[in-house]
Amino acid sequence: MKSEHRHDLQTNDLGKLMVQAEPFVEKYGAKILGGIGALLVLLIVLIIWNSQKTSAQSEAWTRLAAAGSTEDFENVAEDFAGTPVANWALIHAAESHLQSGIRSSFTDRSAGDRELKDVKEQFQKLLDSSSTPPEIRERALFGMARVEETTSNGDLKTATELYQKLINEFPESIFRQLAEQRVKPVEGEKVAALDEEGTKEFYKWFHEQNPKPGDRQRPGFNMPMPGMAPQGAAPQGSAPAGGAGTPGLPELPALPSLPGLPEPLTSEEGKASEGTPAAPEKTEAPKAEGKPAPEAGKAPAEQPKTEQPKTEAPKPEPAPEKKP
Repeated sequence: MKSEHRHDLQTNDLGKLMVQAEPFVEKYGAKILGGIGALLVLLIVLIIWNSQKTSAQSEAWTRLAAAGSTEDFENVAEDFAGTPVANWALIHAAESHLQSGIRSSFTDRSAGDRELKDVKEQFQKLLDSSSTPPEIRERALFGMARVEETTSNGDLKTATELYQKLINEFPESIFRQLAEQRVKPVEGEKVAALDEEGTKEFYKWFHEQNPKPGDRQRPGFNMPMPGMAPQGAAPQGSAPAGGAGTPGLPELPALPSLPGLPEPLTSEEGKASEGTPAAPEKTEAPKAEGKPAPEAGKAPAEQPKTEQPKTEAPKPEPAPEKKP
């Protein structure tokens, strides 16, 4: 009896609730169904968008792996801007430009300077972005330090600061040893490589050079090193020592003469002998085998005369007698 009574009470309560909810459903039922439908549509859109995003990321990584030139890396960085793939593509493009720009500085200074300027902007873009991951940021710092060192006019302060910043921010970086070699003295040295006066003088001299593509094909082209005049000429105000073609070299000692050998020609004698043809060498007549050479002071022995057979001249025939 108690269970039946309890079931009747629950049934009555459910009926009362449905009766009370009926006006609410009639008033807000359409809105509730619309909200449920919107949630379903949003869920479907999220699933499709996530699928497309995964597909786009897969395509981006595939294109990055297939990139083989600086232009390919730049295209990937532009097509997938704002993604992690774009940052990796940009660092690859910047490092490729850096190598090319350094090589061009030796053969085409204007082209090399333009390329290194673009590289500096790419590295700076990665350093300024908050989305750049640490493994890319340390490579950008090292690349920027190399750009500052390469384009320096002898003042290496900025390059030194960037190398030091890399060491401080990334103590476990793969570039730490290379950076320390530039800003810390090696064993047995008191001054770091970038603090040496010779390093500063070299970069100052290199900054003043302006090689062009045609210079390499011109005979005798040679970029003068610090302390030398162009084309190996003697500096102004000083006379070349050791000869016209060897400025600054000491006079070489003369070679000793050996018995039986002719004396070496001097430069003046050699020039004078260039225009005169050499005299023909005398050839000795071959000696007859088996006959000793005649001694000096004695007349040569007379050769034995061979008698020639005498031939009689033909006698003239007698003239015929004339008859009376």
